[in-house]
Amino acid sequence: MTNLPKGCGAVSDGADTNAKNKPMQILTNDTRTLIVYFSRSGNTEAQATFAQETLTADMVELVVESPYPANYRASVERATAEREPEEWPAIITKNLPDFSKYDNILLGHPIWAMTIANPMRQFLETVGDQLAGKTVTSFSTNAGYGNGDTQMVLQALLPKSAKILPGYTIHDTKLESTRDQFKNWLLRLPID
Repeated sequence: MTNLPKGCGAVSDGADTNAKNKPMQILTNDTRTLIVYFSRSGNTEAQATFAQETLTADMVELVVESPYPANYRASVERATAEREPEEWPAIITKNLPDFSKYDNILLGHPIWAMTIANPMRQFLETVGDQLAGKTVTSFSTNAGYGNGDTQMVLQALLPKSAKILPGYTIHDTKLESTRDQFKNWLLRLPID
């Protein structure tokens, strides 16, 4: 494992989470909390699923029109090529829910190059204005660099009326050993 690049050490098949499965979506009329997440290889999806079960929240997975490569290095190269000119990947928006029915939005995403993953940034730039007046927080998986500039990105891309709570991040190789810590963070969130 010592020869693996950063971000390649977590338990994962390395393939796009939708390579063989349909995008995750749980939408009901029973909650005012929605989890929106993007996961390239399954680590953030595991966190999102755990959060959904813990909070009994609705959940929707962001899907890019052109999936990232299964090869880690190729995926990093593509992400870098998108990030430098700020040409974010197109996301499929037709299955996104009506955000007006939610008071609380949790954003799940990996940290790429010390910032929010490109598809989540595209989501915020595309529909961020629809989160006006909402309570918003994020949870992320990282490869050892922490949450990066996540809070600054949220402040820049969300309407001023959004209440942005401090986020949660965990090293992607420690997902299982920190479940209780993540659950405690979720249950302490000031949401209904």
